[in-house]
Amino acid sequence: MTKAVVILLLALLCVIPAGASAADIAAPLARATAAAKAGDHAATIAALEAALEAVRQEAPLALEPFLLVSRKAALFGDIEPREDTTFKGSEELLFYMEPKNLVYGRGAGGTFEPGFAVDLEVIDAEGDVVASKENFGSFTFTSKSRLQDVFLNLTTQLNGAPPGDYTIRFTVRDLHSKKTAQVEQQVTME
Repeated sequence: MTKAVVILLLALLCVIPAGASAADIAAPLARATAAAKAGDHAATIAALEAALEAVRQEAPLALEPFLLVSRKAALFGDIEPREDTTFKGSEELLFYMEPKNLVYGRGAGGTFEPGFAVDLEVIDAEGDVVASKENFGSFTFTSKSRLQDVFLNLTTQLNGAPPGDYTIRFTVRDLHSKKTAQVEQQVTME
């Protein structure tokens, strides 16, 4: 266990930019190392989670994976990627994404309350925004535990869109910080 923890700690230190959160995670990493040497697995995990949380607070918002799917996901990671990006008429476009590195607000009684909003833009082949919807979706959660397996099913249709190529762009805005992230998918309407 100790060797694996040391390797994990070194890996964490390698991905943190100089001057970022290295000072913020030094104490939890030292606690994790000491707990691992003592064989205290629960304390090791708790300290590593504290270090990861410090990094997640500063890390940019990430939306990965993001992809077109053939059906809505029932659970986190329950994805069936769509084979093609060509759609007919009013066929639904189904997307799956996992927002990562959200900042968690705290509610009464110490509950965790992550939240984010999603904006939608549809862009034609010439680069013009032909449709948009701010707050296409808004999502908040309340939990006694920190949620890490957050996923999102997004559904839209391009009813009445002339045949051609389009870009579907989603912008996700963290409701507890200034973090934002964008993802795009090219589609063709027949």
